[in-house]
Amino acid sequence: MGDLSRWAVLIAVFLCIYGALHLYLLIKLRRSFYVEGWSYILLLLVLLFLMSAPVQARLMHHQGYELSALLMYWIGFLWMGNLLLFTCISIPIDLYHLTMATLQQLLNADWTHLMLARRQNVFLTAMLAGALMIYGAVAAYRVPLHHFTLTTAKLPHGMERLRIVHLADLHLGPMTYPGRLGPVLTAVRTAQPDLLVSTGDLVDGPLWNAHALAGQLKALPTPMGKFAVTGNFEFHNDIEGALQFTQSAGFVALRGTAVALNDTLVVAGVDDPAGNSGHGQMAEARLLSELRDNQFAILLKHRPALGSSEGRRFDLQLSGHTHAGQIFPFTLLARWFSAHPAGVHRIGPQHHLHVSRGTGTWGPPIRIGAAPEITIIDLTATTTETVP
Repeated sequence: MGDLSRWAVLIAVFLCIYGALHLYLLIKLRRSFYVEGWSYILLLLVLLFLMSAPVQARLMHHQGYELSALLMYWIGFLWMGNLLLFTCISIPIDLYHLTMATLQQLLNADWTHLMLARRQNVFLTAMLAGALMIYGAVAAYRVPLHHFTLTTAKLPHGMERLRIVHLADLHLGPMTYPGRLGPVLTAVRTAQPDLLVSTGDLVDGPLWNAHALAGQLKALPTPMGKFAVTGNFEFHNDIEGALQFTQSAGFVALRGTAVALNDTLVVAGVDDPAGNSGHGQMAEARLLSELRDNQFAILLKHRPALGSSEGRRFDLQLSGHTHAGQIFPFTLLARWFSAHPAGVHRIGPQHHLHVSRGTGTWGPPIRIGAAPEITIIDLTATTTETVP
């Protein structure tokens, strides 16, 4: 399937699902406020505008209307967050009312005092959704450090510790407001990593301050370097622009390649399958087959998919992609659809997988029930291993 066809399918699926949420809201508002005539037509047009705002933003950007596109991105994604939260709160309330109304009829009882009026329902739900938006924005801005330690006999002689800082799904793009990267940079500096890695979706759409952001990332001190792999959003947007930014930020892009840090430490990475570039599973199998048993191999791979147990010639795989759901109740779906939605997992006698919850956000700039994270991984030559 070509890029144009793939985008057409993605947009069609998005509009169908997103359109259903807007239809639900339209019906709810019409019944609650008795909207009729021209008022109904105006409400319908407003909802159509808000529903199509993310698509309009992309079109505006491609046509060179960058300021208008930026404004449209913010309108579209803030509204998306509000609507998702409103719907998730409203549906359980509506089911409660439906259950109570059914029981009233079956039991010939009057339980009206146990139910909200339609307008009260809408106002209460809107207030709760707004409060959760504020909470989610604060939660997304504060990026905590998480730490775990692995022991290995493969560290070079004389090296007692190698510190890796793992960033994932930073999603730098139109929703990256001035100062948004500040807490991330501070946290990385505080960790003082030997090695900094990014496991995909570093870039998500157009960057209006790309030069400044790249310079801030490049300035982070990492004695053993910075390495990155592509995620699906690099390919969904502008892969060439994303790779240029990645390199400007001081990262070495690993696309089916490996770099030896010394005789016993190697970092390998593969493209995300969204690229269909030939740097996927075949490249991963070839890459891992070339590693030596005495090397501690770190595999960077955007999605937390695991190859066959026979081919796992890495010691530590670092991945992201899931965001751990990012916003409840999608956190539950992440656990349902992914065997490893987040955290540290032992997948073999000498093999570990770390799946980051992600450092940034996609779409609505909020997180509820799935806090962001920056992970510190210490490889030590001691005899104690802790995996919290």
